[in-house]
Amino acid sequence: MPRLTIYPIEHRKEKRIALDFDAFPCKELDEITRNLPGRRFSASKKMWHIPLEEGYQFKLTEAFAKVPHLVDLVFQEPLPPEPAQKRSRSSSLHKNSKSQKVKISIDKTRKRFYVDHGYCPRLFNAFNHLEEGYWEKNHRNWVFNGDNFLYTKVKSIIEKNGFLWEKKVLATVTNAQDKAKPEVAQPSKINLQSTEREILSLYDTTLSLKRMSARTCEIYRSFFVRFLKDHQGKEIPQLSYEEIFSYIKIQSAILGETGLRQSIAAIKFYYERALGRDKMFFYLKEKKTIKKTLLYLPFHELKQIIEGIHSPGDQLLLFLIYHANMKLQDICSLRRNAEPLYNTNFHLPGNDQDAYSYLRQLISECDAQHSNELHLFEFRGKPHSIQTLKGKLYRILQRYRLKDIYEKQYELILNKTGYSVKTQKMYLGAFMKFLAHFNYKHPSFISEEEIKEYMILHRERSSAHQDNLVNSFKFFFEKVHNHTLSNKYVMRPRRGFHLPDYFSPQEIGTMLQTTDNLKHKLIIAIGYSAGLRRKEIQNLKLTDIDLKNNRLFIKNSKGKKDRYSLFSKHLHTLLKDYINKERPKVYLFEGKKPGIQYSATSMAIVLKRMAKAAGIQRKVNLHMLRHSFATHLLEDGKDIRYVQELLGHKNIKTTERYTHIISDALLSVTSPFDRMISETSFQAPENKPPP
Repeated sequence: MPRLTIYPIEHRKEKRIALDFDAFPCKELDEITRNLPGRRFSASKKMWHIPLEEGYQFKLTEAFAKVPHLVDLVFQEPLPPEPAQKRSRSSSLHKNSKSQKVKISIDKTRKRFYVDHGYCPRLFNAFNHLEEGYWEKNHRNWVFNGDNFLYTKVKSIIEKNGFLWEKKVLATVTNAQDKAKPEVAQPSKINLQSTEREILSLYDTTLSLKRMSARTCEIYRSFFVRFLKDHQGKEIPQLSYEEIFSYIKIQSAILGETGLRQSIAAIKFYYERALGRDKMFFYLKEKKTIKKTLLYLPFHELKQIIEGIHSPGDQLLLFLIYHANMKLQDICSLRRNAEPLYNTNFHLPGNDQDAYSYLRQLISECDAQHSNELHLFEFRGKPHSIQTLKGKLYRILQRYRLKDIYEKQYELILNKTGYSVKTQKMYLGAFMKFLAHFNYKHPSFISEEEIKEYMILHRERSSAHQDNLVNSFKFFFEKVHNHTLSNKYVMRPRRGFHLPDYFSPQEIGTMLQTTDNLKHKLIIAIGYSAGLRRKEIQNLKLTDIDLKNNRLFIKNSKGKKDRYSLFSKHLHTLLKDYINKERPKVYLFEGKKPGIQYSATSMAIVLKRMAKAAGIQRKVNLHMLRHSFATHLLEDGKDIRYVQELLGHKNIKTTERYTHIISDALLSVTSPFDRMISETSFQAPENKPPP
């Protein structure tokens, strides 16, 4: 049950009442708080506050009485009475200094110090303006790094405001496990069993490996402690997906939208990161539908596309749909003498007079060629329905093989999905090749048998290529054209298990000795020493290298994630010589033009030449440097979770691939043939002694 502490404060020279929750309020409490008159939220204090009025205790008790089982109200003492206006500021400060003492606790183990000033908005605002510490809400104190200059500055602020202070040195932590615990806020007092404390310790250790803010760690830990409390007596690591999902459904009725997202993230962090389970997805809302926006083509662009069409009726229909952006139901109801209607009520996008003239010309040609009775478009003497007009449009697109319209329409839909640019290109490219195979037949007229035959033609291709085909088919057929594909016709290929190929340390050393080109040598050295992907090597900038701490900052890598990786201290001299010679402007590795990235093709050629010169006969690629980095770290006995963070893997199972490479199990197994030799004294013919 969350506790709501209510006490008077002074905010921006105005008397207010603070509403301070010790945990994250549920949905009902949040709604009640937001409906209080005059409520505001303080970003600095991280709490809600309302105007100070007489009888606020009774009003708040009455407001929160609707949910008494969800909140515990605690009223603190009000502010001391204001001193007389004639009293000097020094006397006021002297009174504060006598009644209140600031405590400074020094933690030499963690190299930081804590400041507890009790209730004092003036000191809180002064420390908040420093921007060199952070407020720990659960402990209600400030946390600063153990810097002597900062310590002196904090003391001067306390003394300047007229407060007395006392210093206390915390006990030194000698247990190595206690030192390894993450620096996050402790949860509210809760009785946990020994197994649950072990689970929480594992959670803390995994949190410490992530570059998260103190506030994020506090939120994750708070929700996970609540999860442990709600599942006391159960085997937490053995909980099934259904049990976790049921718990999240219950939380969705209690928590707000933000709190629910944070709770799910905290639970997923434990099972996916700490335990290494597969990804879990909790669909609490309906899937978002693809937004299908009608394609608009400028007049000059549309005119070029329809120039090869001889039928004025087909040209007119394409004009009305893709330039005028008229709805099909409106086109169905257009009368034969539509020209006066356009002159009065109809406006074309851009108000192009050439487009109006072209439209009048098409209408007059249609009227002369077709003997329609009442409507501009008719089917067997009757006005078109939406379905028959759709069919007519689809047949026009496939009859004249209007590739540009297909492509532009699909690009417009893909741009609104939120997929990455690379995914959009893959989907569009695969589907356009599919349509070209069927002479740009409209997908509505392509049967599942034809899709299956097309898949059979590509069964010799890689599993990744076939997977991309299936993904593109499911997107365009199911989400764009509303046609569900059966798994009987569209089947994903079986994925093989292939161990990643890697270089030995001797091979990498030999390759680096085959060239004197500083750029080529540094590309291979950095790719191996930091375990980088090809794109990450390209995107490296001069500002991403931290020589003081021997690390690289990898920004916006795969999955739009940032991370740090290693930079060898033995590369400092090589890096300095390279920069002095090449003088790159923006990126660490640039082509002939300054500020332009070195191409991936050139890097691949560099590696292949160096491998060939080193006598390596097998096929090589840049990603093998990354495989070598991971394999050699695990061979050295490094913790797999550290390797996971350095590689930027979201799931630890991806990192576990490298454990198959370094397994020593095969070294301890003897072939049965060797046993047969030892028991029978059999010798192969070439090993027999001469007669």
